[in-house]
Amino acid sequence: MPQNQLNTPAQGAVNVCTLPLPADQVWRQADIEVYCFGQPRRAGDRSPVTARQIARLFVDAGGQLLLEGHFAAVIYQPQQRSCWIYADRFGSHRLYFCQTPGPQGNQLWISDNLQQLKQQRAEQATVELSQQAMVNYLFFHMIPSPETIYKEIFCLQPAEQIYWDGVEIRRQPGWTPRFDQTSEQSAPELADELLALMREVVPDYCQQERTGCFLSGGLDSSSIAGLVSETLPKTDVFSIGFPIEQYNELDYARTAVNHFGLTGHEYIMSPEDVVDALPQIIASMDQPFGNSSVMPAYFCAKLAKSQGIDRLIAGDGGDELFAGNERYAQQLRLDRLRQRLRPLIGILDLSLLQLPWPDKPALLGKAKSLTRQLKMSVPQNLEYFNFLNLLDRDAIFSPALLAATDQNEPDRRCQTLFDQPQNANVLDRMLYMDWKHTLADNDLTKVNNMCRLAGVEVVYPLLDDRLVDFALKIPAEIKLVPGDLRHLYKKAMTGFLPEKIIHKTKHGFGLPFGLWTTEHKALRDLAYDAIASLDQYDLFRSGFVDDVKRRHQQEHAKHYGELVWILMVLAMWLDRHR
Repeated sequence: MPQNQLNTPAQGAVNVCTLPLPADQVWRQADIEVYCFGQPRRAGDRSPVTARQIARLFVDAGGQLLLEGHFAAVIYQPQQRSCWIYADRFGSHRLYFCQTPGPQGNQLWISDNLQQLKQQRAEQATVELSQQAMVNYLFFHMIPSPETIYKEIFCLQPAEQIYWDGVEIRRQPGWTPRFDQTSEQSAPELADELLALMREVVPDYCQQERTGCFLSGGLDSSSIAGLVSETLPKTDVFSIGFPIEQYNELDYARTAVNHFGLTGHEYIMSPEDVVDALPQIIASMDQPFGNSSVMPAYFCAKLAKSQGIDRLIAGDGGDELFAGNERYAQQLRLDRLRQRLRPLIGILDLSLLQLPWPDKPALLGKAKSLTRQLKMSVPQNLEYFNFLNLLDRDAIFSPALLAATDQNEPDRRCQTLFDQPQNANVLDRMLYMDWKHTLADNDLTKVNNMCRLAGVEVVYPLLDDRLVDFALKIPAEIKLVPGDLRHLYKKAMTGFLPEKIIHKTKHGFGLPFGLWTTEHKALRDLAYDAIASLDQYDLFRSGFVDDVKRRHQQEHAKHYGELVWILMVLAMWLDRHR
């Protein structure tokens, strides 16, 4: 694999291995070396900075780095034998790092490619798969940073600074959001300010000539595409459709195309596409990644590349900044009910859960489910329908894996994130959790990797620092009005977006994998053969994989199809990378 390397193990203590970067993103001098990813900007100044300018800023600030934008940076001072690694607020450029022993002391290795880093470490020390990461993967459908699939190899977290002094690695937050909700403006005033701010921000991401947009037809992608068209008329936009009505949203994408005068490009995915492309996608993954929307993301980026596009503008981030997920509203309703019924929860527990009453009729089953959820914390409620909760973890994993792992670690991760923001309300705590797990570790990882595989750059204007700071000041009751998700954002887009898009039901970028596997033999065989191979790894109890197949075939193809996908990806990744 082509790489830039700042120095070799024989020459220095810090080694950065990566895919080739533009010349202005690498700067080497005797006393300082800088390696830069993405598009950092000087704090308070929207103009991009080069690696050489970063070196000067770092020295002038006495070893501090005050940058904004979407970037990651490595600064190495050979004479001091010290190194800093920086991530932006959402970890939009993922870096991995590890220490290895060397002839003159420890060495630090850094890369944007986990497999490359694993190979480098394997030359110095044994590299083992992390069993705990397997548990975390089944819970989150990805492996949350800072851990990776490999022991002793770590991932830079969003808004994190790493300092290495030649001996040990120290972590500290580079930025901590303050949900101070200071604005005293009315909702209409905030809505006007939001649209004006977006009109200021979006053109900064349209500077490249061959620029296009992802367009799902949803609120975020449609508004971004419309704003881009104000700078780049007849903007090329790219949409994925499916031959299954409940998954197909091309009608909304076409509405946006016609409304803004965009140049639309569409591709209808089929089961054959999954069979053909999945091995290549698995091979490109640094570690197991179980979000099935990697497939439409890849085919959308691939379609853009075929039309000569070099940069895609994505709409990720709007839901997490402006409260656009139904589960936020559900949990707020449940939390309010929990506060009102707190004195009665013990009585409900005794009467509904402790006695051996059946779950039928359905009304009694719902009452028991509600009582269980009232006893839980908000993070536990958010994961109430997680496969690892629905199926009983002790019945999923092998005795050997259970003995070697902490089954409660995923739950603690969620609770720790929920508790982390200072002086924040329930809604903002949920948003903060999603900034880490849904955005940084999931959606951005997915889109970044698939765009890289397709050969296009991707940028995220909704995650611009100016919009994030604006979102932090919005009172929770304006972000989410009962019965009206994304209340403020919709108000801002009224008159700009078609009403059909503003009031559409939220759908997402899902793949009908569970349904396709019931109808398409080649895809079903690919999936079932893959998950059957998991028996060789002693990860799951005997019979678990067969039970998953039975549930997929007999109980709920769509729901258990997601679990089949998660297991299939794990099996294929292990076969490719073990």
